[in-house]
Amino acid sequence: MFLIVLILALVASYYGYDILKKWLLVQKYKHIPGPPPDSFFAGNQKQLGPAKGKNEFLEVFIQWVETYGETFKFFIKTRPVIFSIDPDVLRLITTDIINFTKVDHLPNRSLFGQRITGTHSILTGGGQEWAVKRKVMSSFFAKTNMENIFTKCAPLMDRLLNDKLKPRVKNGNTLDLHEQFTMIFSALPGVMGMDCPMGVDEPEEIGRIINIFLDVIPNQLGNLTKVWGSSVSEMKATTVKMVIDLRAMSKTMIKNKKKEMELEGSYDGEGETKDLLDHLIRANYAAGLTDEEVVDDLMTVYLVVDNMSKQLGSLFIHLINHKEIFDKMTTELRENPITDFKSLEKLKYTETVILESLRLAPVLMRGTRWLHKPMQVGPYYIPTDCQFQYSQYVLHRNEQHYENPRLFNPDRFSDDKPAPGQYTFMPFLAGARTCLGKHVAMLTMKLTLSMLARNFDMVPVPVKNKPPQIVTSMAVTRLKNGPFFHFTPVTVN
Repeated sequence: MFLIVLILALVASYYGYDILKKWLLVQKYKHIPGPPPDSFFAGNQKQLGPAKGKNEFLEVFIQWVETYGETFKFFIKTRPVIFSIDPDVLRLITTDIINFTKVDHLPNRSLFGQRITGTHSILTGGGQEWAVKRKVMSSFFAKTNMENIFTKCAPLMDRLLNDKLKPRVKNGNTLDLHEQFTMIFSALPGVMGMDCPMGVDEPEEIGRIINIFLDVIPNQLGNLTKVWGSSVSEMKATTVKMVIDLRAMSKTMIKNKKKEMELEGSYDGEGETKDLLDHLIRANYAAGLTDEEVVDDLMTVYLVVDNMSKQLGSLFIHLINHKEIFDKMTTELRENPITDFKSLEKLKYTETVILESLRLAPVLMRGTRWLHKPMQVGPYYIPTDCQFQYSQYVLHRNEQHYENPRLFNPDRFSDDKPAPGQYTFMPFLAGARTCLGKHVAMLTMKLTLSMLARNFDMVPVPVKNKPPQIVTSMAVTRLKNGPFFHFTPVTVN
């Protein structure tokens, strides 16, 4: 009996100490405003959980910004989290990479792709090794190298148009635009020196597989090699096998490329680098990393290359209700044939449409960082190390920075309007972690729009029961139900 009482007392003491410690932590953040938690142990989860299911997750944060200001706290269970869209705070978060780092120890890191890309890739890494990799990689993604990338991408677009899209359309056909964009962009690694993992033979199958691949990110996979069993769904099992196979293919590709580079004398930093894979191998070599980190980088490329397809899909979802904008963009695309990279500069209105789409539906909608020491951040002193969250989606809908922020209005990006500040327009992030591939993204999106406009008349197909939807409950945009457009071939002089 005494032993039972002792055990119960020890258990009570343990949980009592844990509750006291959490309560004291909460008290440290009392000076920072924020929504009251549903309860001490639940935090704000009861408010956020149902909002996710209704695709209104980030709308809750918009309401909280309106009520509590651009910087506030909320609770994940008993853990305080600082949320901010204050441009000064965003500047600090994105430039101070010593005190604010990527988060690699929270259970939801699979939401950010680490289960697939690892934690040392050009996207997910940090520290000195990451800085060295990024410096080496920057020359490939620099605007000065876009002419070279254009000369490789343009023939690919023509081939996909003639071999894949035109046969499908024939005299008219209704197509899922997101599916077609996925087919197009899944081929892009091939023009950068990397094998295309799915090929480009069956666009419907490619779109289905890649969307399965991306859909698994929100799930907790754990060790990819240990998730087999009767409880694993067929979709998850298929996806996990694809991830494992893709990593194995990447290892072989790296091995062959390194042999080629050694023969040409370009492996150790000397000689010409011809493509993205050359740069990735050289960057990891310069950072003192292994081939496994190069695999992580390749997985990152395969993962994020579909971001352009999502962005263009979102763009067309907005254009469904703005025919005048669609027609004006189409006219510009048809009147300005694209012959080289410089000719893309003529597509000024098209660029404003893309930018407005990036504002309202950025592919990366929110992010998280970990502050490693107490410090003053914006208007508040942060008393302990803690998690910070921010959201481009919420930032871009803030009335302090954009007039009528929910209105799709490309003219807000026209040359005669003041450009938005670096830390009020962040579709490609900002600071030290600005997206390296932003110039490639703009190039390929403009090329794709030009190809479509010059070859097809496109009319949206209304869907009553399942309209196209931009899903905003995760960190990365996902699309559901299209959008569907009817394609008819046209001849453009």
